[in-house]
Amino acid sequence: MTIAITRRRALAATAAAAWASTTAGRAVAQAYPNGPIRIVVPFAAGSATDTGARHISEGLNRLWGVPAVVDNKAGGNGAIAAEIVARAKPDGQTLFVTSNTAVASNVAMMKSLSYDPLKDFEPLTAIGSAPTFLMVHPSLPAKNVKELVGIARQQPGKLNFASGSASTRIAGEMLKWKTGIDIVHVPYKSTPLGLQDLVAGHVQIMFTDPVTGLPQVKAGAVRCLGTSSRERYALAPDIPTMIEQGLDGFELGSWTAVFAPAGLPPAIRDKLHAALVQIISDPAYVKRQAESGSLIQPGSPDALRRLQLAEIEIYRDIMKAAGIEPE
Repeated sequence: MTIAITRRRALAATAAAAWASTTAGRAVAQAYPNGPIRIVVPFAAGSATDTGARHISEGLNRLWGVPAVVDNKAGGNGAIAAEIVARAKPDGQTLFVTSNTAVASNVAMMKSLSYDPLKDFEPLTAIGSAPTFLMVHPSLPAKNVKELVGIARQQPGKLNFASGSASTRIAGEMLKWKTGIDIVHVPYKSTPLGLQDLVAGHVQIMFTDPVTGLPQVKAGAVRCLGTSSRERYALAPDIPTMIEQGLDGFELGSWTAVFAPAGLPPAIRDKLHAALVQIISDPAYVKRQAESGSLIQPGSPDALRRLQLAEIEIYRDIMKAAGIEPE
């Protein structure tokens, strides 16, 4: 009898604790947000990441009636912004809208980081994804990858390639590795800044995301020679892949996602996730991004973490195969 009573009391206590926890979680979620939301972006205004962040800012303001301010902290391949978010209080008032550079490719590119891309961030949802696109200045007579390689081989060390992120840097290094050409890397704080110099002719080659680069292609300011997708990209079907032009295995993508500082209460995480998915699934936004060349792909926090882990291994493999030492 005593054992039965003790067991009933234990079960009752467990149930009471679970109820209290659930009630507390609901209270936390109902009180959130309780002030302005800061959205930290690791690249300059005008980048694809910045574009996504500003839509989220507008959406959160519309849904919750609180200020949601985009804070661009460019530099260090996203490391400056990442460290700010990693040190922020995990209360949902600070968000990190970033490309795969800061949370995946930097792991392969940099010997040491001031933050841990896995331990310091709570994944919320992916926003969108796209392959990278190989752009050249119109002064280069190359109309395809084969012709570009031929020109580069005739002028070893004379052509420059720009990068605005670790991901686009690795794409350029992969081109060098796959073709054996000697082109010189020129780093920029963001893709729009590098693209400006490509348009001006200060550099001759650059890999970009479609949101940033394709408008310049349509304007005739740069020429696009190929895309890093396995098959032709649905939103730009007239552009041939690098693979079909003879570069086997040349498959690289870029993606944008939302993270928060690690330790975010589950109730706030769930509320944030639901709001973010609603915002980025807006048909008008999806259409606008598609016109720029980006596919919107919201998902679960677990799916984003799996994507992040897979990307880290992909970039490590590329760096090793290309013989590139982390900086």
